Amino acid sequence: MNKIGPGGETPFPIPTKPNVFTPLRNEELLERRGESALWFRMSPCPCPQQDRVPDCKLCYEGEIRTFQEDLEIYEEISWKVDGNRVYTRYGPIESVKSISLLARGETKPLVIKKINDSFIELDSDLPYYYQVQLDYKVKLVETIAIEMVGNNEHLLISNLSNRYIIGVEELYHVEDEKSFNQRKVDWKSFNLNSITLNERTSGKYRAKVKVINPVKVAYKTFTIEKRQGLSSSLVQLPDGEILAVMGSGYKMGEGDIITLLFSTVRHSQFVPFKAGNFDRLPFTPISDVNKIISKDTRGLKEYKQGIDFVIFGDSRIQWLTDKPRDGYTIIYDYHPTFRVTGFVEGGSGEDRPKPRQFKMKAIPSFHGNYK
Repeated sequence: MNKIGPGGETPFPIPTKPNVFTPLRNEELLERRGESALWFRMSPCPCPQQDRVPDCKLCYEGEIRTFQEDLEIYEEISWKVDGNRVYTRYGPIESVKSISLLARGETKPLVIKKINDSFIELDSDLPYYYQVQLDYKVKLVETIAIEMVGNNEHLLISNLSNRYIIGVEELYHVEDEKSFNQRKVDWKSFNLNSITLNERTSGKYRAKVKVINPVKVAYKTFTIEKRQGLSSSLVQLPDGEILAVMGSGYKMGEGDIITLLFSTVRHSQFVPFKAGNFDRLPFTPISDVNKIISKDTRGLKEYKQGIDFVIFGDSRIQWLTDKPRDGYTIIYDYHPTFRVTGFVEGGSGEDRPKPRQFKMKAIPSFHGNYK
């Protein structure tokens, strides 16, 4: 879902009381003041137990992320009427539940000729000053084609703006731009904005990816209190809750996972040595690794990202060279993640949807495995 039209917004500041000149809805306030967040639910993987593998590209330890794929917009007044075209505030449009002309206190249904991503074509023209009211659905999840460039690294970073990768369907290396010669490439993992390959690479890549637009969440408090760790484990359980609100139309449930995409928290810890090239970190998704430091006979030794290690997916470090045999200290940033624990109100209180207020508890894992 993208904001494609200016309808419903106003140049007046938020503190101005709503009136006929400043029609501010709850969604407009959240759009301006809320923080972008990734919202999803962890569900059991449909693979049979005997077919599950630890390095599966589609699931995470027997669970998959599921997303709400569309959102219904209620009682929107179109921001523009141009001939037989009615333009909406959000897109791409998936379907239209109702579209009506508001004139002289009456509501007249209109006939749709064609639905496009950003506008609706009617069977007849309308004057530009007419008001059209719509109930319609927009896509939250889209499949798009993108281009990325490798710079002698394992990582391909996308140039997506305010959209995040939730699946990779195809990846091709463009070997000859003029002849359109391209070779299919096997990828290792993906993060919110990047794809990790098996080896260093350079040149242009084309990918077909599934992306989702973030939702806007407003929260009243944000506290992470003293962490309590589980014995003989790296898992640390943060305490604290926040009171949050999201716009109407989102079908939320207890146990849903919300990850803030703007806020980051820095964390440092010691990672003991374990056999293998991968180390899993307890707080995810990883935003960036600041430093990895170990101790040898000559003192402290620092390791470089892209040369000694890479971020694998959203929760692991993959070592490209020999990892420190006595363990190491890592300093990294991660996006805070929360699990929905309950709702402040049980219903809407009126015959129309309204924003839901809910409580969330901080959890360490982006995958929501630890309650």
